[in-house]
Amino acid sequence: MDNQRKKLIGIDIGGTFVKFALMDMTGTIEKNWMIPTDISEKGKHIPAALCTSIRAEIAKDQLADVLGIGIGVPGPISPDGTTVVRAVNLDWEQVPLKEIIQQKLGIGVVLLNDANAAALGEMWKGAAQGKENLLFVTLGTGVGGGIVLNGEVLNGCHSAGGEIGHIPVRSAENRLCGCGGRNCLETFASATGLVLTMREKLKNAEEPWAEMAPQDIFKAVKDKNPYAQATLEEFTDILGQALAGIMNTIDVEEVIIGGGLSEAGDDLLEPLKKKMETYVFPQIKQHFSVKKAQLGNKAGIYGAAYVYLTSKKEAAHSIK
Repeated sequence: MDNQRKKLIGIDIGGTFVKFALMDMTGTIEKNWMIPTDISEKGKHIPAALCTSIRAEIAKDQLADVLGIGIGVPGPISPDGTTVVRAVNLDWEQVPLKEIIQQKLGIGVVLLNDANAAALGEMWKGAAQGKENLLFVTLGTGVGGGIVLNGEVLNGCHSAGGEIGHIPVRSAENRLCGCGGRNCLETFASATGLVLTMREKLKNAEEPWAEMAPQDIFKAVKDKNPYAQATLEEFTDILGQALAGIMNTIDVEEVIIGGGLSEAGDDLLEPLKKKMETYVFPQIKQHFSVKKAQLGNKAGIYGAAYVYLTSKKEAAHSIK
C-alpha cells in the first residue's frame, strides 16, 4: 500500500440524497456531507455529480491522500463488481459506475449493494462490533437485508444474496410487490405492509379508517387498541417466521434491525424476538440477540469504505 494514502471515502447513493464521508483508516470521520440525487434523464448526471462534489469538498492535497472509494448503491452489482445492474430508484440499467468514477478521479473504487454496505457498517462501527456473523434487516418502505458470514457479505451468484424482502409469504391475501411478485415478505413486513394490514383489519370490521403512520399504530398498541394489537401480532409473526427460517439456515449470532420501523425500539424488537424464538431451531434459541441498528444513515457510508479497505490485501494491515 502507498504509505502516503491514508484516507478513505465512503458514499451511499440514495433515491433522494447522496451521502459522503472522508475518513481515516480506522473509520474516524473527518468530514461528511450530502447532495440531492439528480435522477433526471435516467440518472445519467449522478456519476459526474459525485466527482464534482468530491473535488469541491476535498482539497487537492487531501484527495491525493485518498486510498480508495467505496460506493453503496440501491441495487445489485454485477459479479465482477464493475457495473450497477439495476437501480430502480435511480432509473439505472447497466451503469459501469466503477470505471466512470475511477477514470474521472484517478482513485480506486469498489461497488456494493446499499443494504450489504449497511450490514458491514454495523459490523465495523455499529451495533454488531466484535461480531463476524450477522443478519442485518432494514424495515422501511420495503424490506432489505444483508448477510455477513465470517466477516464477509454473502452476495450469491447473481448479486441477489440477502434480498430477504422477497421471501414468499403464504397468505389468503394477494399483495403485489414492486418486484412484480405476489405476497413477498416486504408487502407484509415493511412500514407499508404494517399500515396496509391495519387498514384491512379496520375495513373488515367496518371501522372507520383515518390515515395513520406506523408510529400511530405502535401508539395504538400501547393504548390497547385491539386492531392495532392484532396488526402487530400478525406483523411480528410473519417477519419472525421469515427471520427464523434464515437463522435456521445460516446460524448467525446477531440480528440487527434498521430502517424507519426500528425507531419503535423494544415495542417492536421484544415481540419480534419472542416470535423468532418460537420458530428457530432449539440449538439456536438461547444463542442469538436482536438489536436495533446504531449508525442510522451513516451505516452505508461506513460499510462502503470498509469494503474498499478490506478488499485490498495491502490495506488490510492498516485496520486498527
